[in-house]
Amino acid sequence: MRDKSGFAVSSYALFELPLSEAIDRLIADGWTAIEIMCEDGHAELLGWSKERLTQLQQKGVEYGISWSIHAPISGCNLAAEAGAVREQTLDTMKRCLEIASFLHSTHVVMHAGEIADRLDHTERARGGENVTRAVQLLLPEVSHGSTVLTLENVPPYPKLFGWDVGDLLEVCKAVDSRQLGLTYDVGHAHLIRHGYALEALEQALPYLSALHISDNRGEADEHLAVGEGTIPFAKIWPLLARNGFAGSWVIETRQLPSAGVSVKRIGSQR
Repeated sequence: MRDKSGFAVSSYALFELPLSEAIDRLIADGWTAIEIMCEDGHAELLGWSKERLTQLQQKGVEYGISWSIHAPISGCNLAAEAGAVREQTLDTMKRCLEIASFLHSTHVVMHAGEIADRLDHTERARGGENVTRAVQLLLPEVSHGSTVLTLENVPPYPKLFGWDVGDLLEVCKAVDSRQLGLTYDVGHAHLIRHGYALEALEQALPYLSALHISDNRGEADEHLAVGEGTIPFAKIWPLLARNGFAGSWVIETRQLPSAGVSVKRIGSQR
């Protein structure tokens, strides 16, 4: 089994299992850094008691696990205007950050949310302002620790505009905090257009805290093992090395075996 140190794995790879079983399986598979994706069944983390969270924290200490958390996507919208959705989003995010701080997580991944008309530039600008204000409200939740909040680039979907690196950089500049950065999803960037994955990575570097690594063929977010799609990883790794990237490398594949394959291939390519 190839040494997985230096890499984290997303619990997304074992979504079919309850979270506690998934974590045990990942530890048994040799992972020492785990990103818990609080979506679908693994959103159960947000409802865990203090006792269960303490047991998880102790397990992390016992096995030397470094934690990170992917905040919920469903039902959370940082870009929402004032109202019930925004209040619910902030409450959910605060709970997520409370747990992240308790686990001494390296970072928390957040999606910026949804705006109905991706072609309306006024709506787009207002959405960015809403995200900025939401982040400013959330940062105090982690101000006493080393956990970094990160915004993730997301490709556009029907009737919803995506959040590319340029959009998220505007938020980072407006907030201007060492505890806000970017999680750069290489697969998401590749869905924008050919060549964008490398181009956008260069833009993201000044605020880059973490990577989400998976492969795809440029048409759907397939979460394949590295080397099974068309992302130009052979150009991406040298760019990261030249710029001394020292953040988190999170393998976010749909299947656990694909995560192990990805680590092996990244090792050989680097």
